[in-house]
Amino acid sequence: MEPVGTDRFGFKVLERVTARTAWGREASDFTPWLAENLDRLGGALGLALSLRAVEHPVGRFYLDLLCEDARGRTVIVENQFERTDHDHLGKLLTYASGTAADVIVWVAESFTDEHLGAVAWLNDNTMPGVGFYAVRVEVLQIGSERAPNFEVMARPNEFVQSARSEAAVQAEWTWDAYAETLRIRPERLQAGRLLVEALERLVAESELPWQTRFRKGYVAIQRPGGYNVAVVDLNGSNPVRLAFKLPARPSVLGLDNPYPDLREQWIEDEREWGWGGLSGDEVPDVRLAFEIVRPMHPESGALRVPATAPVDGPGA
Repeated sequence: MEPVGTDRFGFKVLERVTARTAWGREASDFTPWLAENLDRLGGALGLALSLRAVEHPVGRFYLDLLCEDARGRTVIVENQFERTDHDHLGKLLTYASGTAADVIVWVAESFTDEHLGAVAWLNDNTMPGVGFYAVRVEVLQIGSERAPNFEVMARPNEFVQSARSEAAVQAEWTWDAYAETLRIRPERLQAGRLLVEALERLVAESELPWQTRFRKGYVAIQRPGGYNVAVVDLNGSNPVRLAFKLPARPSVLGLDNPYPDLREQWIEDEREWGWGGLSGDEVPDVRLAFEIVRPMHPESGALRVPATAPVDGPGA
C-alpha cells in the first residue's frame, strides 16, 4: 500500500493551505509575521526592505507595514486574506497618499482580474517615481511541513522602474524639497525646522560626532555607523512627531515622560519613544528628552541600558 500523501513513485503530494489556516488572524498574526520576515517578501520583489513601523497611523486609519528600501524610498505594504476587494484598494491609495509612498505593495491570497487591471493602470498613469506591486501569498504544505510563497502578479514596467530608481537615488531631500515635492504645509515645516535646529545645537554643545540626515519625509540625527538617535517625522497628514530611540520601553527603563501635555507614543518595532501633534512655533524643549536618552547612545554600536535602569520587565 502506498503511504498517505505520496504517489506511486514515492513523491510527496504538494498541498495548499489557506492563509487563515496557517496564521490564524490577519492583523494579529500575519502582519507581525510579515514584519519579522520582510526578507521573504523583499526577495520576491527584488528589494532589500527594512521595517520602519507596524500599524502606522495615517489619519484615522492604520497602515499594515511602513518600510524603506536600500535606496531610501518609502515602501508601504497592505495585506489581506482571501480575494482582493475594493475596500483594501481604497485603503492602499489612502495610505500611499498619506505616506507619500514611492513603492506600494498589495499582498493578498488571490487577485481579481479587475484589481490586477487597476494595478496595471496605476503603474501606467501615476506620477514618475511611484510604483505598484500586486503580490499573491500562498502556503504550500508537504506532509506536516509548511512554507509560504510570494508570487508577484503585477509590477511596474521594468524600463520605467529602472528610470524611477535612478531618479530616487539622485534625489536630495531638503526643506525646500519637502515643500515643493512632498507639499508639506508651512506650519509643519516650521515645527520640523525648529526641532531639528534645537537638536543640532545640543549635539554641537555636547561636542558629539552625530550628524543630521535628510530622508524622504523625515530628518534623522545619527550616530557613527548610521544609528538613528532622534527622528523628526513630517510624513503624510499626521502632525509632526519627535521621537528618540531607546533600548527598551520607557516604563521598563523607569523613565518619566518629559512632555506630559503631549500625546506620548511608543513604537515597539522601531524602539521609538515619541510625541506627536506638533505644529508651527509651539514645540517642546528638546533638551528635556535629549538629556534622558543621551547616556543610552554610545559613540557607536548598539544601544545600551543604563546601570540605574530597573530590572528587565515586559517589553524589554
